[in-house]
Amino acid sequence: MDNYLIDRETLGKFVDELIKNKTLSAGSVENLDALREQTIKDLDDQIAKAVFGRFTKEQNAEFNQLLDNDATTEEDYEKFFNDIGFDLDVIIPDAMKQFATNFLEGGENV
Repeated sequence: MDNYLIDRETLGKFVDELIKNKTLSAGSVENLDALREQTIKDLDDQIAKAVFGRFTKEQNAEFNQLLDNDATTEEDYEKFFNDIGFDLDVIIPDAMKQFATNFLEGGENV
């Protein structure tokens, strides 16, 4: 099972709206389902790159320690991002908007 930065249902709803708004010649239902699944993965990858791609080496090491600790809570992650000055409420929507623009214009999303 894949882990997503944002829950899969939210990603799926966002992607469904994008697909509705783009003229596609996907053909079969299987092709459309495959496009949806790949687009969800690509969107999650772009969000992850927007967040984790900004880490310094030290921040990356600290974050990995949080991941390795079974006792890490949501509050611990929130504190980490606040302490390093990352506003996920801005970074994530910006990444999603950029992804949508690229997807709808036919550009690359990764």
